Amino acid sequence: MTEQRTAQQEERLRTALQNKSLHLYCTQLSDKLNEAGITYRKFLGAMDEIENSPETVKSVMRQLGKAKYEKKSTTQWTTKECMSMYEETNRNTAKIGIHIDWPSKESQSFIEYYKEKDPVHKIDTLPIDK
Repeated sequence: MTEQRTAQQEERLRTALQNKSLHLYCTQLSDKLNEAGITYRKFLGAMDEIENSPETVKSVMRQLGKAKYEKKSTTQWTTKECMSMYEETNRNTAKIGIHIDWPSKESQSFIEYYKEKDPVHKIDTLPIDK
């Protein structure tokens, strides 16, 4: 029963917390890429030399997800696929010396970021996924 429940949990759509983590990861990665002088063109081979942004990083992840899972939107990713795409992206950016930990409940920066950027939800602590 435990194995079956785990498989079902892995197949549910990404959670709201994973969505926030994905956006924070894209923000942090785009900042690191820009600090390292790695433009979007170098990162993806795009035609224009532009700085990275959370949107361009997410676009790269979306394109990888579309190629790997045939899903057009990150909202269609399962929890397992979301983490797999992070691992794929992180493995590739590590080759150029950039690593960003996945934002998690244990990450103080996650709480601080959303306190500052999302005053509507007033995140002081993070809910525990069940």
